[in-house]
Formats: sequence, C-alpha cells, structure tokens
Amino acid sequence: MSQTLPKLSHHLVDEAQYNLLRSVGYLCAAERRDIIDACAFGDVAHIKDRRKSGEPYITHPIAVAEILAGFRLDRDTIIAAILHDTVEDTEVSDEQIEQRYGKVVARLVDGVTKLKSSTHNKQQNKAATFHKILTATLNDPRVLIIKLADRLHNMSTLDAVRPEKQRATAQETLDFYVPFARLMGLNDIADYIEVLCYRNLNSDMYNKLSDKLLQHGLGRNFQREAIHRYLTIVLNNLGLGGHVKVLDNRVAIYRQFFRNRGEINTLLRHYAFEIVLDNIEACDKLAYYLIKKYQIDDSHIEDNIRRPLPGGNQSLTLIYERDNDFVKVTILTKQMQNAARLGVIGAEHASDVSQSVIQASLRNMKDLVDEDTLDENSPDFTAAVSTINELMDYLHSSKIICYSPQGRAYELPQGATALDFAYAVGPMVGNVAVGANIEGKKAKLGTVVKNGQLVEIEVNSHSEPKAEWLGFVVTNKAREEILRWFKDLSAADKQHHGQQALDRALKTYQKNLDDLTDNDWQNLIEWRGLPEKSALFEQISSGTLLPQLVVSRLFSDEVSNLQAQRPHNGMVQPQQLIANATGVEIDFANCCHPIYGDPIVGHLSRHGLVVHRHKCFSLDDIRKDNPYQVIQLRWRSDKAIKQSEEDEQNGKIRFPAYLKLSIALSDEQISEVIYHLRQLNIGVETVDVRSSDTIVHVIVRSRDHLAQGIRELRSSLGFPNIVRLYQL
Repeated sequence: MSQTLPKLSHHLVDEAQYNLLRSVGYLCAAERRDIIDACAFGDVAHIKDRRKSGEPYITHPIAVAEILAGFRLDRDTIIAAILHDTVEDTEVSDEQIEQRYGKVVARLVDGVTKLKSSTHNKQQNKAATFHKILTATLNDPRVLIIKLADRLHNMSTLDAVRPEKQRATAQETLDFYVPFARLMGLNDIADYIEVLCYRNLNSDMYNKLSDKLLQHGLGRNFQREAIHRYLTIVLNNLGLGGHVKVLDNRVAIYRQFFRNRGEINTLLRHYAFEIVLDNIEACDKLAYYLIKKYQIDDSHIEDNIRRPLPGGNQSLTLIYERDNDFVKVTILTKQMQNAARLGVIGAEHASDVSQSVIQASLRNMKDLVDEDTLDENSPDFTAAVSTINELMDYLHSSKIICYSPQGRAYELPQGATALDFAYAVGPMVGNVAVGANIEGKKAKLGTVVKNGQLVEIEVNSHSEPKAEWLGFVVTNKAREEILRWFKDLSAADKQHHGQQALDRALKTYQKNLDDLTDNDWQNLIEWRGLPEKSALFEQISSGTLLPQLVVSRLFSDEVSNLQAQRPHNGMVQPQQLIANATGVEIDFANCCHPIYGDPIVGHLSRHGLVVHRHKCFSLDDIRKDNPYQVIQLRWRSDKAIKQSEEDEQNGKIRFPAYLKLSIALSDEQISEVIYHLRQLNIGVETVDVRSSDTIVHVIVRSRDHLAQGIRELRSSLGFPNIVRLYQL
C-alpha cells in the first residue's frame, strides 16, 4: 500500500496517511480514493501549521480519522475528521469542502468548527461553541463522535502544553464531552477519554493508582483468569451458547478513586466481565443461577434489559462478592452489545425500547436548545452561556427513565414527580392532570417517581393547573408550562386562582380563608410589601410566592416578631439563604445536615420550614402521606450571599459537616489535618480517632468549601477514602 500512496509534505504525514488507509479497508475503492484525496487536500491547507510538539499539524486530524475508522464509520465521517480544522484554522471555506466532498462532509466540518468573537469573553466563546456542537449533534450525531475522537487524540498528546492548560482541557472534557457522550450511548470512546482526563487533571493521583494497578497486575490477572474459567464452566453446565469476556474496568476504578468513592485497596479487588448470549431468555437463565448461587440482593441487581439506562444501554448487571473479590457481571445479547458501543450513531441496530430511551434524551436536550439562540450571522453569546449552564446541570443530574402505558420512555431527573412525568408527555396532559397510577397503584401528582416505573396519568378535560404545583415540580419544562398557562389569564382569573391555591394550602393546617383575621391579612400584606390582598393572590398565581410558604408564615410556632428574635450580629440568617423565603421561620434538619450548595427541599411543619437534603431518607414517609408538604427549594445566589461566603475573616455563613476518614489518624496526622483545614478557613470542632477510621467535625461555608477541604486532606494523607456523613 505504501508504494501506491502519493508522497505528502513530511515523512510523519506519509506515515499517518499509511496508517489511516490500513484502517479503512472496509470501505470501497472509490471511497478510499476520496480519503487519499482528502489527506492531500488537508496537507496543503495545513502546510504552515505545526503542533506544540513540532509535528506537522495535519498528522493530528489524520490520526482522529484513524480513531473513527476503528468504529468502521462511513466515508463522510472519515473525510470530515481529516478536514475538521481546515475552516477554523486555514483559508479553506465551507464552499470548497462542499464542492469537493459533498454537502454532508461540509455540514459535519461546520458542526465541529469553533465559534470565536473578539468582542466576547472566553466563557461566552466557549459556551457558544458548546451550543453549536450540541445543536449540530442533535441534527447529526456524527458531529459528536468526530469531536470526541478529536478530544481523545488531543488528550493523549497534552504533554507538550503547559500544566494549567492540561488541567483546564481535562476538566472541560470531563464536565461536558464525557457525560454528553454517555448520554448519547457512545460508551467505548467515553471510557478512553475519561481515563485520559484523570491523567491530565491530577498526575499524582493518577500515578499512585496506576502504580498500584501495576504492582497488583499479576495477582489481578490470576484472579481474572480464575473467575473467567468459572463463568465459562457455568455457561457450559447451563447449556448456554455464548462467550465470556474479561472487561478492562480501569475506567470504573479511576472514576471511583478520583470521585472519592472507594478505598484504593478495595478498588483493586473489583473485577468486571461481559457475557454475550444468544437471546434474552438465556440472559435470564444465567442471571437466575448466579443470583441463587451467590444470594445476590436486589440492590446489586440491575435489569436494564427491560428498562434501559439513559443512553439506551441494555444489559442485566449483577454484582456479587466471591472470596473477598467484587465481581461485576454484565449479561447481554449481541444486539445490545453493538448498541452499547455506538449508541445514537448505531441506533437503527438497537431494540425498540433502547431507541425510545435515546429519543427521550434527545427530546430533553432539544427542549434546552432554542433553535434561534445562535443565528449563524449574529450569534447571541449571552443566551448561549445561559443555555450551556442549563445543559451542564442536566448532564450532571442523576436521571431516571419512566414509561407510559404505550411503552414510550421519558427521561426525568431523580426526585421528579408524577406531575413532572405528565408535563414530559406534554402540556396537554400536564395541564389537565388530576392523579396518577404508578405500577398500577393510585398515587397523587406530587408522588416522587422511581427508575423503570410505569406511570399512567389520570386526566379531566375540565381540570386546570394549580399554583401550588409550582412548589413540587422538579423539571424546568413543567415549571415553564405551568407559568405559561397562568401568564395568559386575566388579572381577575389570576387573583381567583391564587385565592383558591391559598385556601387549599390552608387545609394542611385544618384551616380555610375564613379563619384568617384582619391582623393575619395585614401581616401578610406588610411582609410582601403589597397594597392589598388581591396583589398577594396574583403573586401566588405568578409563581413568585408559594401558597405553602404563606401558610408556613402564618401558622408556624413562634413566627411572630421574627426579626426581633434574631440577633443582628453580622451573621447571614437562614431565611436570607433560601430564595423567596424571607420572613419565613426556617430551620436546617439535623437528620441530614444540609449545607449551602446541597440540593435541597423544604418540609412544611408546625415549626416552620425545615430544610432537608433532597435525598434525605426521613422524607420518604412524609411524601407517602402528603407529598405536597415537601416543596422544592433553592439557595439564593445573589452578590450579598456570595460576598459573605467569600468573607475569609468572619465566615458569616457557617454549617456543621462530618467527615469519615478511612484511616485511624496518628497524633502527627491530626496536627496536619487541623493545619491544612485552617489554611482553607475550615474550622475543626472535634477529631474522634477510632480503631480503623476517624470522624472529623468541621465548620464550612458551603458544599464547594467542604469539597476543597476533602481534596486537600486526601492529597496530604496519601489519598485515603473520605466520605461526608449525613447522620452520626
């Protein structure tokens, strides 16, 4: 082959072209000729460009194309990869690419081309580029895999750039591209990129774990082979046709280690296997055998064959312990294996239910992207920043999949309610919802739904949205649809709906509007700074005031003379930290110890509003009996709060937190811990050394402040596992 290829500008470019052509043997001769032409065209276009390492620049895009050839992708994707930087960095135009290689290649190249504007800051330019990639990917998923292959090659060759740039690129990749790739089902390439992110983020941590893996390599290989032999014997004994594959689970080990979710010596005893069988019945038969053999409890069984994960991945996963080793077995069919590798790009080969789940993710992202936000001629960079912030929240939120009776999948954030599901189906369902059936059982609209559940919404064409719904819906889509409905009402109708919502909220306390005295109304009007009751009702129906908070203000114990009870000592008061809760009696729950920045909800009790972490177990029973008593809350993030959070002298915002270190600290280490934490302005109340671990009670400003302290301690103590305790 090397004799027939044209000579290019440099021997390294010739070598890159040769390696690429060896990788695209699956394409026809005419398509391979086009790829050779693209290499020559790109070589001329980039003739003056060099990488930081000094190599000819064109070697990079050709290497990106070679990565994609490993996925056996089509001619257009390979050529677009070769030319992906030409429009951005050279004199080549979209028109030239379209004329020479076709519209599809030109569109793909445009999708991965950065948006830059000298009149906007770095954050706005980056957000605009992310937004463009997102929008282009929703139109053609091949844009994303080109960008991922580009990142994979860049991340593997970052040694030539300065350390700060390495870390920034790794963090951006881990924050945006990796979760985006996983949501699109592109798991193979996401795994490789994720490991490289960790290497570039913190080389000390990466090298410590890499050295440990090398030290234990022979022992781990021995164990893997023994487990592999055993699983193969099980298949033969059960008469199942299939094969067992040892999985490289380093990415999972690195992820857990970097995210502080496992002690290093325990993680080294984790092994993973994939078993590919002929059909779903065979998968079930094997799973049943292993569950019985190892007494695997439900918390270690994930049936994602019937209920695929976000990204469309289907498999049956079991985790069990064997001789102090933790074995993860992923059981799936060949079709499921292929779909898990290429996700949205190979969606036509996936099952109907897997395709439905991928479509659910795509719908959610399309809802986030306003098609007019970025006009090619005059991009709105400010709007792009807002959209990307929402996208980041979405990408990093825990997600669940729920199903309609027709089998259609809907993706929701963890903690979403039946009403959120109704609005995910559509506003025509949400606006007239009156109740739900979850797995065939009657449920209220405020009931929190769980992963894999079948949800049926009961509707009544004469029903209308209620203002109190705004207190418990979780998704932006539900909130926006409810607000849109109220916005279109007349002033009189808004007042009527607000009045009705307050009356319903009062029933929580066995009261109604007639029970309110003139003093009560005066208190409420003065609290909100309003001229009359009607304005209060309008605030309720406009979403700026929850009726649940009005009731909490009225009937909480000791709510009167609130300001007089609180000393003005420069400390930020609890009600000042929660958005829209000024003047309401607020306490922080002792069952889960929420701190500023945690995802939170509020429980409406006789003692006012009690703030809990959104995952607090003590809310489960409350939600069963009266889900409307638990409302969504968010922290204020205005300048006053930020200023006090950053106030190093006074530490005006203070929260207790409890850390469990997986080692018993020596006296010398205790001194080191106290020193490092105080350097970060983290107070240390107590250090309790036990036989095999240590509990440290600290005082922090926020969740981020605590995370900073944990990172510092892990680094200084040799990377032990450190977990936050929510309950002592």
